Amino acid sequence: MNENPPAKSLATLAYASAVFLYLHLMVFIAVFGVAIILNYNKGNKFASFHIRQMFGIAIVAIIVSVFADNIPKDQLILPLLIITLMVLLALLGLISTLRNQQALLPFIGKYFQKWFTFIK
Repeated sequence: MNENPPAKSLATLAYASAVFLYLHLMVFIAVFGVAIILNYNKGNKFASFHIRQMFGIAIVAIIVSVFADNIPKDQLILPLLIITLMVLLALLGLISTLRNQQALLPFIGKYFQKWFTFIK
């Protein structure tokens, strides 16, 4: 006799997915906050540069995620492409950081540096 019906497994998966999504957001906010606090009034140009780049990526990803709900289901490829691009840009930023470089992200990095000057 099957003691775990398929509906229970699906409910458990949905529950785990929801918990993971909230944890993911909380961890991102915590790590980002720690990065800003550790760099606060230190004037470390390298850290400030990369915090501004990642802050821009996060803002774009959040905006796309919020408005993706309003896009017709047959046109969801655009938000998917933008989020994929943001993940690729984040990987480029990570590689730049690991190489100890301050390389602007393609296309939008210069705007992030200009718009988020409050991150010092």
